[in-house]
Amino acid sequence: METATKVLPVETGITTAKDQSTQTHQNDAARKLLHDWLSDTSGYDETSWPQVKKVIEENRLSPRSRFDD
Repeated sequence: METATKVLPVETGITTAKDQSTQTHQNDAARKLLHDWLSDTSGYDETSWPQVKKVIEENRLSPRSRFDD
């Protein structure tokens, strides 16, 4: 009987310039998104959060409140 052995790639910790370039691009995109979120003055989250919180509280499975308000 012959058994198959699967060889897994070994992580060497060495990154290529392409990997670093891709990671830098992703980091920049994440920073921009975070900055956009923090500078949002539309008021959407202030108006929608009470509604979302109410629905979460109405549908919880335990008698304990999810929020400390």
